Amino acid sequence: MAGALRNRFVNFSHTVIKTLRKISIFQRLMVSFLVLVILPTIFITLFTYNMYVNEIEKNMEKFISLLVQNVNIQITDKLSSLERLSVQFYSDSTIVAMLEENAAIMDAQGDKNGAAYKHNRRIIGQKLNTVAKGSGYGVSMQIITPYDQYFMIDEFGNRSGGYVRDLDHFRQSEYYTGALDQHGYPVWFDTSRITNVFYRSENLKYGMADLITMTQAIYNPENDKFLGVIVMNMNISHLTDSLKSYSFYGSGNTFLFGQNGAIAWINSDISAPNLANSKHINPLIYRVHEGFYDGKIDGANVFMVYKLVPYTDLSVVHIVNKDRLLENAYRIRKLCLTIVAILIMLSVVVAYWTTVSISRPINKLMKAMQTFTKEAFVVNYTVSGNDEITVLGKKFNEMVDNTNTLIDKIYIAEIREKTLELNKANAELNALQMQIDPHFLYNTLDIIRWEAMYEAGGESKASRMIDDFCRLMRMTIKKSEDKIPIQSELAHVETYIEVMNFRHRDKIMLSLDFAFDPQVYYIPKLTIQPLIENAVVHAFDDVVANAEIAIKGYIENSDLVISVTDNGRGIQPDQLAKLTRTLSGTGSTNESIALNNVNQRLKLSFGQSCGLTVMSEPGAGTTVLIRLPMREATLKQADQLVAEQEG
Repeated sequence: MAGALRNRFVNFSHTVIKTLRKISIFQRLMVSFLVLVILPTIFITLFTYNMYVNEIEKNMEKFISLLVQNVNIQITDKLSSLERLSVQFYSDSTIVAMLEENAAIMDAQGDKNGAAYKHNRRIIGQKLNTVAKGSGYGVSMQIITPYDQYFMIDEFGNRSGGYVRDLDHFRQSEYYTGALDQHGYPVWFDTSRITNVFYRSENLKYGMADLITMTQAIYNPENDKFLGVIVMNMNISHLTDSLKSYSFYGSGNTFLFGQNGAIAWINSDISAPNLANSKHINPLIYRVHEGFYDGKIDGANVFMVYKLVPYTDLSVVHIVNKDRLLENAYRIRKLCLTIVAILIMLSVVVAYWTTVSISRPINKLMKAMQTFTKEAFVVNYTVSGNDEITVLGKKFNEMVDNTNTLIDKIYIAEIREKTLELNKANAELNALQMQIDPHFLYNTLDIIRWEAMYEAGGESKASRMIDDFCRLMRMTIKKSEDKIPIQSELAHVETYIEVMNFRHRDKIMLSLDFAFDPQVYYIPKLTIQPLIENAVVHAFDDVVANAEIAIKGYIENSDLVISVTDNGRGIQPDQLAKLTRTLSGTGSTNESIALNNVNQRLKLSFGQSCGLTVMSEPGAGTTVLIRLPMREATLKQADQLVAEQEG
């Protein structure tokens, strides 16, 4: 298992290295530097920043939760003190007896105008006034029974405090039924907004507002008989004023939140989000009794902690603007990013300098090597520095010096070898040339021509034949350059055909067709004439009726191609194969001496790609192709050679 994993790792490493080797050294080093510097720097910066922010958020959650809990405790204590006022009232046995007496009167007579009923009602009202005024909280107290309403009466017998206008409606409301459901436990309600329940007097159009209301069912402790519901209305300001001096608030807004929105601000920060009346807070708060929310409300990024006051529909809410709270953190983040940007710029500069110090000498050495291999063998790489690349440069210079020394030795030896080969080739050319040199024939025939003219007393057919033949021999032995214009070689061919036509009744027709100017291109002398002679001897024998020889010239792939085509009897396949082997150098050199002679001279003069190619079919004639490189002569040279040939 371990061996397989190691092999996979090795293969993967080789793949990565091969991929990287396709990228230039400069790019590889730059990317490596930047990756190794930028990524760790950014990661450390962001990681540290996130840890810092997370720590702030944790401390903020603890701080605000403690704040909300303490405020909740303070409010609960105040509400408890108000609840004790209710206990103080109905714990008076006299008051309980009066309430029970009036209830009995209403059950028996249904008359509220009796002296006893009114007396009891006044005493109960004075007791309500005494308890409420003595609390110092600005409380309004009243008792709602199934038959009547008891409100506060001052020492002068005047009604004060709150007043319920519609008793039947009140007895059906949650204030009354909620108290009954709790069986003697207090119930608190948010009555901060104007309602149609509590009024200051009978004549006022609008009800009271900015209140918090407690209702509690009253029972006779002896027989557990229901006597009525005590109602206490208290101004919210009396509930929250003493909390505003609480010094543990910090930033943000703290407020009491009821069913209808915010009731009162305990601590107000004008820079904090004012979302007290936001419709999005109610679903968050009343989903659970306490908790926190981290997110956006009405487009603001907030953190909110809330806790429900026990036995009420009120919640203490503290909300802060996270962006303002984390302002210092954002400032630190900006500073860190600025420092990171500066470090990245410095890293890029250092990486660039370091990379250039490596890649530039390597590129310089690479160019020197390319110049050495392509253009010249004399290259001197300037060495500078004291690193490994400097050592490579010194070794390269030593290699260049050693190579030049070796080239000099090989070059001199090559020159000597080429000189020997050239001398050998010239000797072979001279030997081949001697095989067809007709110099001795020319001298002999010239003597015979003069003797014939002497015997005939002037020119005769025989003397003309000898004259044409001598002119042919003169062209052959004329001492000039080894290569002559093609036009001169064609003149030689025409003279040869004229001589050959003396012996035949039917003349051999010769046609010339050249796609280039034969006057300006060189050809070795006695190249075309042996081919014409070979055609006359072997293609036609003694039968020359309708005999034709066509010589054409054209240029193909920067080569001169001259074709000599006859309409003779052609060559048998076995003879053609033997001839082809001879011309390629793999057959016997004693056969087809004329063609082999021309072919060898062309190859010795121009290389193995030049020479003769023979194509033939029995009864369809033969075509010999001459291929040689283009050797252009000036017109002056061509005229001079032609003049020398004719002279």
